[in-house]
Amino acid sequence: MPGPKATIRPAVLITGGAKGIGRALALALADDGYDIGIVTRRSEKAARSVAALCEKRGASARYWVADLTGIKATEKVAADFAQQFKRWDVLINNVGDYWRGDPLTMKTEILKSVFQSNFSVAARLSLLAIKNMRKRRTGRIINIGYVFSDRLQANPNVAAYQAAKTALLSFSSSLAKTVMPFGITINTVSPGMHHNTVDRPAHPEELIPAGRLGADEDLIGAVRYFLSPVASYVTGSHIKVSGGYGV
Repeated sequence: MPGPKATIRPAVLITGGAKGIGRALALALADDGYDIGIVTRRSEKAARSVAALCEKRGASARYWVADLTGIKATEKVAADFAQQFKRWDVLINNVGDYWRGDPLTMKTEILKSVFQSNFSVAARLSLLAIKNMRKRRTGRIINIGYVFSDRLQANPNVAAYQAAKTALLSFSSSLAKTVMPFGITINTVSPGMHHNTVDRPAHPEELIPAGRLGADEDLIGAVRYFLSPVASYVTGSHIKVSGGYGV
């Protein structure tokens, strides 16, 4: 008699998965039964560690060290991921450079880097994922955004970052409407002042109605919702996980 069929695990690719929010998502989704692919630009040692921890949780895991601002590098990672796991169920666009300062002192190279990493990489990778997902008529794409990205407002100290995240939110909404007939959803989860925020103020609790910084578990909960069967009808949505900050 034939033995029981092996359980097929869905596969997720997470950019910026070696550290911070990306790392937390990789470990959580490994616990949830996903096979894990992570991409890092420089942190190979950390990526190797995350992959090993995912495998201890029963996942098949692989990492890529690549600068996704390069078109060929992005295409190679996408092709390798699809070949490695034989499916592409989820893409989480988490990577992105951050710069804070007077916009009048911002060099062109910084502007280019912030826009390429936060908008171009995510947009390009989303289009590559969609090509694969359309074959199976199912898939989920989740962007890690910015709490103010849905507002056309002045935010001088992070002008380039907000502009890039706003562009991604707008572009993703258009994609979401286009690919919904193929069973693919695209949504955005935006942290506010997270526990690992680079430039958090001395007393963030005074600015956050919830009275505390955001935790990884807060974001994980929102991502899990968008990945769950109950969210199959939800696309083009933007959830702010910010404790009331930026609302």
